[in-house]
Amino acid sequence: MNLAQVLSAYVNLNVLIIIAFFGLSIFSFFLKKLNTQIESKQELQLHYGLIIFTLCLALIQPLFPQNKVFEPTAKIWSSVSTQNFAKEYQSSKNSGFLIMSNARGVTAVQAHDISSAWSAIGSFILILGFWFTFRDFRRLLKLKRNSFLIKSIGQVHILLNDNIHVPFSYWLPGQSNIVLPASFIGHNENYRMAIAHEIQHHRNGDTRWVYLMWILKLVCIINPAIYLWNRWIAEIQEFACDETLVDRNKVESQAYARCLVEVAQTAIHQKHLPVRATGLMFLIDRNLLYRRIEKMFSKPKVKIRKPIVNIISLIIISLMSIGAFATSGIVQDRRVSLAQANVMAEQAQLSTEFPIVMNDLVLKQLNRFIGTPEGRMFIRSSLDRMETHKAIIQEHIKKYGLPLELLAVPIIESGYQNLSQQSNRSSKAAGIWQFIPQTARNFGLRVDKYKDERLDIILLTDAAMRYLQSNHLRFKDWHLSALAYNMGENAVQKGMDSLETRDAWKLIRNGYEGDKDYLPKLMAAILIMKNPESVQ
Repeated sequence: MNLAQVLSAYVNLNVLIIIAFFGLSIFSFFLKKLNTQIESKQELQLHYGLIIFTLCLALIQPLFPQNKVFEPTAKIWSSVSTQNFAKEYQSSKNSGFLIMSNARGVTAVQAHDISSAWSAIGSFILILGFWFTFRDFRRLLKLKRNSFLIKSIGQVHILLNDNIHVPFSYWLPGQSNIVLPASFIGHNENYRMAIAHEIQHHRNGDTRWVYLMWILKLVCIINPAIYLWNRWIAEIQEFACDETLVDRNKVESQAYARCLVEVAQTAIHQKHLPVRATGLMFLIDRNLLYRRIEKMFSKPKVKIRKPIVNIISLIIISLMSIGAFATSGIVQDRRVSLAQANVMAEQAQLSTEFPIVMNDLVLKQLNRFIGTPEGRMFIRSSLDRMETHKAIIQEHIKKYGLPLELLAVPIIESGYQNLSQQSNRSSKAAGIWQFIPQTARNFGLRVDKYKDERLDIILLTDAAMRYLQSNHLRFKDWHLSALAYNMGENAVQKGMDSLETRDAWKLIRNGYEGDKDYLPKLMAAILIMKNPESVQ
């Protein structure tokens, strides 16, 4: 995963948590208004199901196609502008720029700095998590060493400890433990109800789910919704245990309520216990205690049925799916990787005999055209203007038996703009094929103060085809022919003789070229022309 995918997945996870939490909150609000109640176990399963769905959506989000409906909030470009491209792209320390639009304008930050900060924060959170986990496991093991086993019920071990005031339960791989205060010995009723309550936590899987919620809190450390959701789930876990014990007549409701009050009164004396524990120890909140007892003795007018719960689940899941789609690609990397460029080249080569080359020089120009805002705008505009002249050029290409890839030459030369000589005073070139006056006259075009036939697209296109054809007849290589079109046949021949090579790429790497990076730009334009979706 690249930086954009990591950032998008992280934003997506947090957005999904917020949607799930508020969806459940709205559902709960309407239940209270209608004096309707859902079974706590059903409600707990609903919460657990949405957590799993949240994680699944967040994990598969990088596999989603790029969202083309919503504009990305941030984009990673090769360079802020084409003017700075050569300097910024060549910098070994630069990995692009993260550019975000806001009310004040545009903010650009080096992607390298974002990656470094992200790695540092991630490492810190990881170290923090390992530290807390190690600390809690040490406390659990120490507590277990200072406890003594009094009973085992299946895989559940019941321990007594002199240093705790409230019961709790915890799970470690291969271990399901319940720890009771030694003071419960002699209070048979409280002892029995505490064991029943804690065993129910193990049966419901609460002692395992607490790990997942703890990890989510650690990962989404700045998201308040995950803390509120975690608190809510901890409460529902208690309600679900109460409901199961009372409804199945495992405990007498009044005695059970009295036990809860007694445990809550002693809870204020309890020192810190590991965060990966659950049970009666979470009853310190007086409001929660009151609601638990109230729920045991009050009966709602209507109990919501499972089909209604399923419908509500589908509604929340639909909202989450929409949210996942909306935030997929919220950060998009507009740069082209070597792997992506190779795929573009392979696909392009399938439909032509024109030699398609992919190397570092071409990759650089792909990132100029695709990986900068100005480059994309130029290429898109050029491709749009190309459609106006495409039929004429294709007709001449077919007439002279030349490859269709030559359609890309005017993209590099003029961006398919029919430019006058005044617009390019340095070279005095004109037209969409940018012929200089002497070359135009060599191929039969009139260029004088009265008439400039270079601005006649049909005549200039015919001349350009003849020029490219003559170069190919001479050099027998389209790369050399394109290079000669830009710098002249004699200059190409001189470079070939000097270096004793027919490799156009070796010529340009040794300084034999006209316009800087002309051939790599042409190759990049061909690849984009054959993959127009790359600049959409």
